[in-house]
Amino acid sequence: MNFQALLFTLVGIVGSAPVSQKLDIMDKETIEQAHSLISKILEDIPTVHTAWINSKSLTLGDNSNRLHLQFLKTRMIPSAPVLQNISSNFSLETCFAHIVKGLQLHLNLLKEISKSTMLNQTVKVTELQVEIRDLLFLIKKLQEQAGFDQSQQASDKHHDLAKHLTTEYITQVAAHLTLQQLQDFSSDVLRSILSMTSDKSISENTNTVQLCVNAACV
Repeated sequence: MNFQALLFTLVGIVGSAPVSQKLDIMDKETIEQAHSLISKILEDIPTVHTAWINSKSLTLGDNSNRLHLQFLKTRMIPSAPVLQNISSNFSLETCFAHIVKGLQLHLNLLKEISKSTMLNQTVKVTELQVEIRDLLFLIKKLQEQAGFDQSQQASDKHHDLAKHLTTEYITQVAAHLTLQQLQDFSSDVLRSILSMTSDKSISENTNTVQLCVNAACV
């Protein structure tokens, strides 16, 4: 295969990947900052859990009390929005909107739970909230760069979680369930951001290869 034929083959390979035009106008540095922040959040959640919760029966990822905890979760903790792979049925705009909604949800829950005097007071919770708030800012910045409408996004909502926090154990359960759900949601956010990073790289490689093809054809 000659050089020009090889270049056209490469264009066919990278150009066939699904790439959103919106990714082309979003700042790569902002996406990388979001990637770094969500990775930091995932690293800090277990640290916060250890510092905040002293009940040995509440462990991140442990489903031994699943039915009992699921019942309490249904009563106290609103579910996070579902994140899917970006496709024709789940657009980039919808993905961003769900990320914003989910981050705001967990920020509100952590804020309500942290007011309880029945939990260990730790600066780690405050630091986690700052990280979530910073990530929320970056995601909204990406929405703006992509030209997505933010006017219909839900504002801060009070979930009245405090009325359930009547005992130390229930309060620790609420904190545990919130952190567990935040960990699961953050993992989905990370996958979404990695997908954006991958698609943006594919788009840039496509443009680079196309320039090489054009140069070779001159």
